[in-house]
Amino acid sequence: MFNQVDFGKRVKSFRNRNNYSQKELALRIGVSEQAVSKWENGECLPDVYNLKLLSQILRVSVDSLLDTEIQKPEKVIETITIGEAHFEIVEKPETIFAGRIIYAKDFPDADRFNYAVDSLSEDDKQEAFDKLKETVLPIYDINLSVNFWLDEKQRAYGFVRQVMTEDQPDDVDVYKMPSSLFIRAYTDRKTSLLVSKEQCEIWELFSYIREYFMPAHGFRMAGNGAQELEVFDTSEHKTGYAYMPIERITD
Repeated sequence: MFNQVDFGKRVKSFRNRNNYSQKELALRIGVSEQAVSKWENGECLPDVYNLKLLSQILRVSVDSLLDTEIQKPEKVIETITIGEAHFEIVEKPETIFAGRIIYAKDFPDADRFNYAVDSLSEDDKQEAFDKLKETVLPIYDINLSVNFWLDEKQRAYGFVRQVMTEDQPDDVDVYKMPSSLFIRAYTDRKTSLLVSKEQCEIWELFSYIREYFMPAHGFRMAGNGAQELEVFDTSEHKTGYAYMPIERITD
């Protein structure tokens, strides 16, 4: 059932993600600051015309604002505990990522590829994010490692967000990931202790999962086009989830 107060909370959340004040958002739409305040407080709703403008300015779909999107959720099919750390085996549906993706094949050697990845500025990333159409909610910044366990020339590295459509601006890079099985782990203290740290980075879990967890529990890397993901749950990129694409060893 549609909830007017929850609608207002979503508007406020999307406004803050775009770094707009209520006044700035009101000016872009052509309404009063008080109107935006009433929307966010759940006192009233924008008309159809302003709802469409609101979605365009905040770069989300109308369905996202109204919370009527039918999105396929990830499905946890098993949880494996090591010590006090929890690793979830999840089924992730087909996913579309968009943003900035740098491919190793476009550079003469691995060093120049790595330099290009490290040199991409936050402004360049944000410029791409600002152009995205129909970003999936909630919005997470994601580092996409493509084929990093394979030959260097097949590699790519992306700074992306999940979107609902491949129809993105020409200067935005898109990667369509097939549905797959993943190991998912979070960078809390219990998991970090497995790599001998009080707090670890997401990427540090990849080696542990590949070298220790997977052999011990009958998994190997997936060969279906699914890739490693660092899914950050804070804007500071201090914590988040490691996603490792896998398949069960049956032979």
